[in-house]
Amino acid sequence: MKKYILEKSPLKDKKYRITMTDPTPHHHDFGAKDSKTFVNHKDKTKKKNWEARHSGNPNYNSKHSAIYHSKKLLWSEPTLEKAIKKYEKEHNVKIINKI
Repeated sequence: MKKYILEKSPLKDKKYRITMTDPTPHHHDFGAKDSKTFVNHKDKTKKKNWEARHSGNPNYNSKHSAIYHSKKLLWSEPTLEKAIKKYEKEHNVKIINKI
């Protein structure tokens, strides 16, 4: 099973970094540093609005993009822990949470 690492981003304007090993080692920094997400506010209306704003992004469904990881980890479930478990199941990976 592949392992991904989730940690705080070193970039001043991003929240998190996910480091992946496929197809080659690389990472994606995602989540605006000062913004609130579904895992913070749990507001379903704000979630729908976020999805409507971002679903037109050409990388919205590409797992090798920042927007995808925002969608899957910050906007899919009411807690980060639940989102991680869902992501692990969908992608058959283990996320090592270093946050």
